[in-house]
Amino acid sequence: MNNEQKIISFTCGAHFFTHFFELLFPALAIPLSLSLNMELTDVLKLGFLMYLLYGLAALPWGFFADRFGNRLSLVIFFLGIGTGSILTSFSDSPMSIMISLSLIGFFSSIYHPAGMGLISIGIRNRGTALGINGVAGNLGFVAAPFAGGFLNWVAGWQATYCIVGCICIVAGVIMIFVDIDEAPIEEPAARTGAAIQNDNMRYFIILCIVMTLSGIAYRINNVVLPSYFELKASFLWDFFKQFHLSNVAGVKTMAATLLASSIYIVSSVGQYIGGKLADRYDLRRLYFLFYALSLPFVVVMALVDERLLVLVTALYVFFALGMQPIENSLVAHYTPAKWRSTGFGIKFILVFGVGAFAVYLVGWIKDLWNIETVYLFSAGIILFILLFITFLMWISRGVDCRNRAVVTGPPETAVVVK
Repeated sequence: MNNEQKIISFTCGAHFFTHFFELLFPALAIPLSLSLNMELTDVLKLGFLMYLLYGLAALPWGFFADRFGNRLSLVIFFLGIGTGSILTSFSDSPMSIMISLSLIGFFSSIYHPAGMGLISIGIRNRGTALGINGVAGNLGFVAAPFAGGFLNWVAGWQATYCIVGCICIVAGVIMIFVDIDEAPIEEPAARTGAAIQNDNMRYFIILCIVMTLSGIAYRINNVVLPSYFELKASFLWDFFKQFHLSNVAGVKTMAATLLASSIYIVSSVGQYIGGKLADRYDLRRLYFLFYALSLPFVVVMALVDERLLVLVTALYVFFALGMQPIENSLVAHYTPAKWRSTGFGIKFILVFGVGAFAVYLVGWIKDLWNIETVYLFSAGIILFILLFITFLMWISRGVDCRNRAVVTGPPETAVVVK
């Protein structure tokens, strides 16, 4: 493999697992509640530290990646989440589960600053590469509910964490022996200069506000969706009942997680299309468009059930997750190469760190009103997101905001696409 192929291969694998673990816990929330004899909302709170560290640790890991290298950071990522997952499999109390999950969150936070930073400085067609990488992350979303539901049915939730942890340890050992050139691809001269860097800082601050809000909406859907389907989309469970399978509760969870998996298959298409568009058009306008198109679908999610709920949810995540290559391209656009991993660290400390509080927010809204109101709250957040993106477009009007890292041809003769 050439250097770009090695970068995309390992970053895609890491992106898969970081999102796999992110959704594995909520996918197993109901089996955990039965095993621990706890209410669902209390079980979900056990993941708070995992989600909080997933965000808060992103910034220091971004500094680490800029100082010691993205490849080394990804090796630590694989070995760390594998260890945390195996420890989770041996946990048998709420406190031990919370601590072992927090280890998974701490090491999972490495991926986004290190992986996105490596892609943005080392691959020429940035938007397309981020789109492909986004598809890999979505495949993690797809696999987690299915694998979690299936393995829980066959062997239980503890075996699920043990098996996945061993796979990650193996991946980390393999990456130790792979050499990756981390020298940044030269960026156009138009991206340099004190005045431009000062403007980029202003734009990046506004983008940070948007990403903070998007992190809350993102986490709300991730935490709620598997249980939401189990409560409101029972048609697949009704189909399975006719086969008189054993472990009825496990089969019911598996039916809901299969539906959640199908949703993230659709979102993978959105990621790929978003990445392709990011290499062609103004990033700010694409950002606004994807969020605007997601808004009506998240509203309808609170109003419907069964098959229509699954269809509308698929359309919502198509746009809500399809915008991610566009958003990551904006982060790369507004940060210098030498601080690129730190820039992504700032993004994900906001998206995942602040977003972690959605775990408590979901419980508060559900107890005060009902679980459907959670998605109406998400719609309100998206309205504020659209307002801030509009403000970003207004203050940066007249400034080119396309993926300047896009080039064509082999490395020796590559030309920047204007």
